[in-house]
Amino acid sequence: MDWHRFHASASIALLRTLLICINIIFVISGGVLFLLGVVVRSQLSTFLDITPEMSSSTPFILIGLGLIIFFIGLFAFWCTLKGHIALLYVYSSVVFLIFVAEILLAVTVLMKQKTYEETFKASLSGVMQQYPKEPMASHVDRLQNVLSCCGVDSYTDWFSTPYGEPLRQVPESCCKKTLNHTCSRKDLRKEYLPADINADGCYATVMTAIKSNYPVFGGIIIAIALFPLIGVILACCLARQMRKQRYEQVA
Repeated sequence: MDWHRFHASASIALLRTLLICINIIFVISGGVLFLLGVVVRSQLSTFLDITPEMSSSTPFILIGLGLIIFFIGLFAFWCTLKGHIALLYVYSSVVFLIFVAEILLAVTVLMKQKTYEETFKASLSGVMQQYPKEPMASHVDRLQNVLSCCGVDSYTDWFSTPYGEPLRQVPESCCKKTLNHTCSRKDLRKEYLPADINADGCYATVMTAIKSNYPVFGGIIIAIALFPLIGVILACCLARQMRKQRYEQVA
C-alpha cells in the first residue's frame, strides 16, 4: 500500500514537473508571437502598407494570439502548483481550443497563399497607378529602395502608369544604391536597360524572400502548435492522477 502511494506521488510529481516545463515553453512561445507581431508591424510595414487587406489584420492577430498564450501559460503555472483539478481540466479545454485555432489558422494561410500573392501583385500595380500621390508614393519608394527592385515584374511596368508613360521614366527609387553619379531614369526603352536601374521586379523579389523562409515559418508554427497539445495531455493526466490519489486517500 505504501509502495502504491509512493508510486502515485512520484507520478504526480513527474507530471507536474513536465507540465511546468511545457508551460515555460508555452509562455515563451506567447512572448515570441507577441514580439513577432510587433516586428511585423514595425519592420515589415514597407510590404504590408502596399496591401491594406493584410496590414490591417496580420500583425494584430499575432500580437493578440501571443498575449492570450502568454497569460494562459501563467494561469497554468498557478493551476499546476496549486493542484486544482477542475482548473486543470479548464486549462486543458482552453489550450486545446487554441491548438485547434492555430491549426485552422495555418491551414487557412496555406490555402489562401495564392490569393495573398495575387492580392499583393494587384495592390502593387494599383499603387503604382497613383504615383506620385502620397502616401502611395512613399510606400512604393520605400519598397523599391529596401528590396532594390523596380516595378511589379520589371522596370517596364512603369511605362504603363500615368507617371512613367509620358517621359518613359521610372522613379528615383529604382536607381541602384551604389551609384556616385546622376541616375539615368528618363527616356528609357524596353530594349535597353541602363546599368544604373534595378532590373528585378518587386513581386518576384518579395515572393522569393517569403518562400525562402517557408521552412522557418513552418517550423515555428509546428512547434507552437505542438507544445499546447503536449500540455493538454499532461494536464489531463495530472488531473486524473490527482483525482485518483484523493479518492484513494478518502477510501
